[in-house]
Amino acid sequence: MLRQVRSQCGNPCRKRLQKLFFIAPLVLCAHVYAASIEDLDPDQEWSIKTLTIAGNERFSADRLRGELVTTTRPWYTLWRPYPRFDPVTFKTDIERLRRFYRAQGYYDAQVSYSLEVRETDWLVTAYIDIKEGEPVQVTRVTLEVSDAPELASALETLRPSLPLTEGSVFTEEQYQETEAKIKEFFLEQHRGRVKVERKATMILDQRAAQVQYVVEAGPPTVFGETQVEGTVQVDPEIVTREITYKPGEPFSATAIAESRKNLLKLDLFNSVRFLEEESPADPSIIPIRVRVDEKPFREWQFGAGYGTEDGPRGQVRWRHNNWFGGGRRLDVQVKASFLIRDIEVSFLQPHAFGRQNRFSLIFGPQQLDDPSYLLNRTRLQPRFQRDFTPTLSGFLAYRLEYDQLSNVSPSTIQALREFQRKGTLSGFSVGLVRNTADDPFNPTRGAVMTFSAEQVGGVLGGAFNFMKLQGEAKGYHLIAPRTVLAARFKLGFADPFDGSDEVPLFERFYAGGVNSVRGYGRYRLGPLSASNDPVGGRSLIEGSLEVRRQFSEKFGGTLFLDFGQVSLHSFTVPVGDLEYSVGFGVLYTTPVGPVLLGLGFPFEPPHRDQPWQVYFSIGQFF
Repeated sequence: MLRQVRSQCGNPCRKRLQKLFFIAPLVLCAHVYAASIEDLDPDQEWSIKTLTIAGNERFSADRLRGELVTTTRPWYTLWRPYPRFDPVTFKTDIERLRRFYRAQGYYDAQVSYSLEVRETDWLVTAYIDIKEGEPVQVTRVTLEVSDAPELASALETLRPSLPLTEGSVFTEEQYQETEAKIKEFFLEQHRGRVKVERKATMILDQRAAQVQYVVEAGPPTVFGETQVEGTVQVDPEIVTREITYKPGEPFSATAIAESRKNLLKLDLFNSVRFLEEESPADPSIIPIRVRVDEKPFREWQFGAGYGTEDGPRGQVRWRHNNWFGGGRRLDVQVKASFLIRDIEVSFLQPHAFGRQNRFSLIFGPQQLDDPSYLLNRTRLQPRFQRDFTPTLSGFLAYRLEYDQLSNVSPSTIQALREFQRKGTLSGFSVGLVRNTADDPFNPTRGAVMTFSAEQVGGVLGGAFNFMKLQGEAKGYHLIAPRTVLAARFKLGFADPFDGSDEVPLFERFYAGGVNSVRGYGRYRLGPLSASNDPVGGRSLIEGSLEVRRQFSEKFGGTLFLDFGQVSLHSFTVPVGDLEYSVGFGVLYTTPVGPVLLGLGFPFEPPHRDQPWQVYFSIGQFF
């Protein structure tokens, strides 16, 4: 019976289904069609749904999107309306991509597009197709000095370090950077009037480029007088005192760069420009005009955030950047979190007995709520710092505190020999910092090395007697485009003296946490008391190895291996007891540095601790 019914209605049913199968898409897509930019109604407001880039191999889609003005709605903001699509802007974007590829040496690159238009809601779906082709390579780089042949051999020594070299892909960026580096070389030879002409000859059928740089070195030059303009409330003498050169000294671009850095460090100016003036009577003299743009002296700052260790946190700061003139700075700051409550008044005197010197003073109460104790302290900390070179600085500091410990568990006290829990702390410290890193927030090259030594008590008086030595080295190396290998190693030692049996609990070394060995909780790596509280130690070793990769202009990622340990004994490096952790993170680049969110996994988590830790920070860990 069933077979008979199918036989009777099979053909008509099948025909109806076939009609629906073909008609439905036509109905749904009746108002969707392919179009060009010229086909779009200029009086209609269009929106863009998606933009797809295909065919690109040498450059990522994110990199190419960064060249476009046309943008799409991010996938994670579904509640937002689709952005406006401007046909004229999109047409210009196609030309931008063509120019971009030419600038990267791909003169044969072809960029085309297609559009799908849906008139029911005036939506455009854009497709960009790229055929990159082969790049143009540099076959010859010629360097000439037209007016000072004696400098030709010196210029040749620069050739291996030039960005544009024979055999490399010709890019406009490296073409211009090479000119800038040649000019910089002659400026450091005190040739302040140097001119560099560049010429590139393209042989497109051979995909070859021949490049020529002709240098007119000009005469040896010296600095002339310096004029200051743009000051309104700032005394011009504040500007001139930070200048590192004097009239009559050989011209140097480095001296100008150092002077600009000194002025920006005052935090009195939005911008500082050094302009070289003409001197028709004597071209060997270069007068300088310094143009500054003042910023408001008084400023308020408010901030709030969240950290994986300190929880919710907030900050209020008031600063006067020219307190009683002279570039003196007064700063009042109040901040609070689950770990720290702090009121800090700080004073900074730049140019203290010399341009390279700074004097600072910090005063205020502070409360630290750490896992093993509660510390209340009131501190006074004067500090004198001197910049010996642009990369090397040193400091002398003294701290006077009244410290009081509470909430210390009996098992922690039992784990250590008896120590003073309240009283005055008086300590003197010295230190050196050598910093060659190329960026303070997200370095890719260079190194940072720090060393400090401190004596507390003894002839300085106070209730605590101990000494501390600390050293740390950080290095950064660009191992591939947008990929950085970073490493860190730290050692610390503390030792009681002058009759004291132990280093105070709040001055001991601790390991584990966001800014230490990730994957372990705060202070959870190292000796623990019977009640599972950290007791710290007298010797510390820490290190990290990290690979950082920037996937796009904003987003990146990290892979890391951390290690560390703390010893109860002085001057004992616990290499045999090292603990390790691994993890990964994602970062988002902001103007104040990368925001980092990650996971760390300890190899052997402490008893009752979870086998992973989430960490969050602003700025690279190191």
